[in-house]
Amino acid sequence: MDAVTFLAKLRRDIERHPAVNHPLLGRVAQVPFTREDYKVFGLQHYPLVGTFTTYMELLLLTAPDSNAKSWLAKVLVDEYGEGSEGKDHAECYREWLDACGVAKDEEWDNYLHEDVAGFMTEHFRICQEEPFLVGLGALGPGHEWSIPKMFPPIVRGLRRAGFTEDQIMYFTLHMEQDIDHGLWLEEALRTYCEDPKSQAEVRRGAMLSLKARAKFWSAVQDKIVRWRQPENVHLRSQAHEGHNHYGERTFKYWREHLNKVKHPRLNAVA
Repeated sequence: MDAVTFLAKLRRDIERHPAVNHPLLGRVAQVPFTREDYKVFGLQHYPLVGTFTTYMELLLLTAPDSNAKSWLAKVLVDEYGEGSEGKDHAECYREWLDACGVAKDEEWDNYLHEDVAGFMTEHFRICQEEPFLVGLGALGPGHEWSIPKMFPPIVRGLRRAGFTEDQIMYFTLHMEQDIDHGLWLEEALRTYCEDPKSQAEVRRGAMLSLKARAKFWSAVQDKIVRWRQPENVHLRSQAHEGHNHYGERTFKYWREHLNKVKHPRLNAVA
């Protein structure tokens, strides 16, 4: 099929994907969640926010031409703070964590579900080991076409929980910016998706990212359920040699671990 037809079909497939329509997203839109629930949610989600620019920087290094570099650079400018009062997106998210009651530096000592850590390691792998178009499919359609569909139910839940518009700016900003990013991306992808091999690589990247995303949402749901169960209260602060009762590691551990296993070109931009 031609590039336009392929991209239209890929967008429909992404919007219908189980990761984009995960049961957790339906629940936060319809069922009242407490601020404590959102604190658990946010502490699992924050590491993804903090590492996204590194994926983009990695992919930028392998971009084959100025067209690809231009799209990646424009997205990075937004991630670094353009349009958000000079605050990068991780900083905006940290302000929301403040509103959830997260103490200073608590995010680094928070234990990450294995599928949260798995989301990060999978995207580092994709951006370093897979062909460029697979990486572009993961960070492009896999992210920029899915987030405008995933975040509206989260925003509805946050408003119901009493968060102010300033406090949830990270989410509303992404809903707006990622629509623009998706349009920029579609324009760039038309030049790359003219043959079956290229189309297959872009689709593969998008599906790999969404597979990891589905596991991520289930992991967040699992952490919230565990937190709510009174019998698990005694496990919340329990740790043995850097891991908790479930064998989970902290975000600080995972950052250090990823630094050790990074490819040399990642070290150059980290």
